[in-house]
Amino acid sequence: MEATEKPTGASVTEGLKLCQLGHEVNVPAGARIVSQGEDPEFFYVIQSGRVRVFRETADRIQTNLTELHAGAYFGEVALVTGQARSASVEALEDSTLIKVSKEEFDRLLDQNPQLARHIIQQLASWLVAGDRRVEAEVVHQVKLRQLSWFDYVLMLGLSLVLSLVVNIYNDNRIPLIHGWGEKTAIPEITLNQAEELYRNKQALFVDARKSAFYSQQHIKDATNLPVILFDLMYPMFQFMVEQEGKDKTLVVYGGTFSRRMDIDLARMLKQKGVKNVVVLEDYSGWPKVFPVKEKAASAPGSLSLGFAGFLEWLPVSIFLFMFIPRIRRSPYLSVFCRVLLAAIFISFALSKIMRPAVFALNVVDYNLTPAWGVNLWSLALPWAELVVGLFLLLGIRTRAAATLIGAMNVIFIVGLVNAILHHMPINCGCVGEVGEPVNWLKVMKNTAMLVMCIQIFLYDRFLVLDRGGFILRDRKI
Repeated sequence: MEATEKPTGASVTEGLKLCQLGHEVNVPAGARIVSQGEDPEFFYVIQSGRVRVFRETADRIQTNLTELHAGAYFGEVALVTGQARSASVEALEDSTLIKVSKEEFDRLLDQNPQLARHIIQQLASWLVAGDRRVEAEVVHQVKLRQLSWFDYVLMLGLSLVLSLVVNIYNDNRIPLIHGWGEKTAIPEITLNQAEELYRNKQALFVDARKSAFYSQQHIKDATNLPVILFDLMYPMFQFMVEQEGKDKTLVVYGGTFSRRMDIDLARMLKQKGVKNVVVLEDYSGWPKVFPVKEKAASAPGSLSLGFAGFLEWLPVSIFLFMFIPRIRRSPYLSVFCRVLLAAIFISFALSKIMRPAVFALNVVDYNLTPAWGVNLWSLALPWAELVVGLFLLLGIRTRAAATLIGAMNVIFIVGLVNAILHHMPINCGCVGEVGEPVNWLKVMKNTAMLVMCIQIFLYDRFLVLDRGGFILRDRKI
């Protein structure tokens, strides 16, 4: 810093005999008097008016240091040290200054020890004040960017509570754990037992999965009865069973980690009065034991995501800006990323909240969730998307919210890559039962959103609701 304010104007000026040096200049409001980085040539004393002292970075972020009034002086530090100006000074109102050249200032110091002592005292006080200011700013920044377990408990706990409460009053509610408390026991048989029945033609094999999975790969001569189309297809299935032979055992199989399809279908058949119904004990081992019929997976029916789908492409565009350092570190980019991510996740959440059973079937398609976790995940995830999206939009706990959004994107990316590598004929399930096809473009979109979360985590400091209040963190601090 190069300026300070002295207690009185006239006495200092007389004691230092500044009235005998320099010349008077008038400066209009808004004029730059000295600029940071320029060579020192003059020392200034304010006779009237008011000026501000500030520093400015290369990307024009200004930090106000102080304001000086009549009787104060500035510019002496650069003259004493011989270094470039460490700050800029600008007139806040019409001001009158005494402008003293470097030669005159050096002669004044040689002849006036009082001024030299005063400058030394001021330098010491500036150092102490500067240390305190830096400490206060660092503490504030740490508090602003600090993460705590409470942030995560708040958002995840709120999401869980809302999901449970709304599910109670939802006409389309689902049990927390699918099949929990079901009284209908379904017997299971081993693969070897099922193979013997198949070889002796003593069983009818029924594939409980969706038609796209059945078409891709199924046990030869097996019939398809998807759970989601059971009421529609059961009359035709019943006619076929009567033609094939009522005494045969119905062996239901599927291929999902959650056992969602095969056990559900077996229960439905039991409720229809079918007696000889069993399920395969090893839900995923049948392709290695039975002769299978396969064909290349065909793309399932898809549905445009509309406005939300358009928004998903914007993160890919923003990803390109991340290679420009000045833009990458901008807090204003963080605000844009927050609003965009919030719009995407809130719109997707609203499409799934009221139909958790449909979303649960999409979760099953990815074949990554155990039976006890499907319904809990299907209930909680849309509410987590909604709550975290609102926190991002409102600027509340944004670093924690960005962390959770990023974690969701990592989970989505893992699920998408797994589906692609295993050639699963599924849609993303973003907006209910249908959505965009699962492909590498979808992975790219989620990766771009993950990069946006990282940018928010590192640089978001504008329009933030901090623990101490709402902060408008602009370029001047």
